[in-house]
Amino acid sequence: MATKRKTAASAAPATAPAATAAVAAPAAAPVFEAPVESWADTILRTNFASVEQDSIVLLQAASSLLESETPEKVTVALDQNLKLWIAIKTVLLNSDCPVEPEVKANLRNLAQFVVSTTMLATQGTIEERRLISLARLNMNIAEGLLSGQRNRMIQERAYAIWQEEGCPEGREQEHWLRAEAEVSGLFKS
Repeated sequence: MATKRKTAASAAPATAPAATAAVAAPAAAPVFEAPVESWADTILRTNFASVEQDSIVLLQAASSLLESETPEKVTVALDQNLKLWIAIKTVLLNSDCPVEPEVKANLRNLAQFVVSTTMLATQGTIEERRLISLARLNMNIAEGLLSGQRNRMIQERAYAIWQEEGCPEGREQEHWLRAEAEVSGLFKS
């Protein structure tokens, strides 16, 4: 049996006109406060080029989706996540965005998935599995960003080690493993 969470729109009485519910919603007190700088603002500011900040934002959005226990919190989490992904899609259109073209295309497709899933939720209820799916998507993208950053750090350190040792031939694997151990130590501390 599918568990469903109701959004704030579906929690309104069936007899209330849609216009009344839409007007009344903004006047209600916020369920929880949005961060000082919204997640979307962070992405727009970083241009999706600050791996650590962008990953943190994606993880915060995932956490918000998973921790939403009431229809109002679900609505706020979905809205903030939607704004985040619209910001990501906007940044990806910017020629200054450092993301590779193939990755940009994939992220734009994921953004469309987020938009369509969120729009379905505004039509009544959203299944818990869909909230989890949106949260996992955010977590996987954050993990991918961090993994890519880690690999770049290892590559740069391996190259530095190679140069420090006088550019010897045939020791690439040794340099890579040494760099990997050093970078792993940085991530653990």
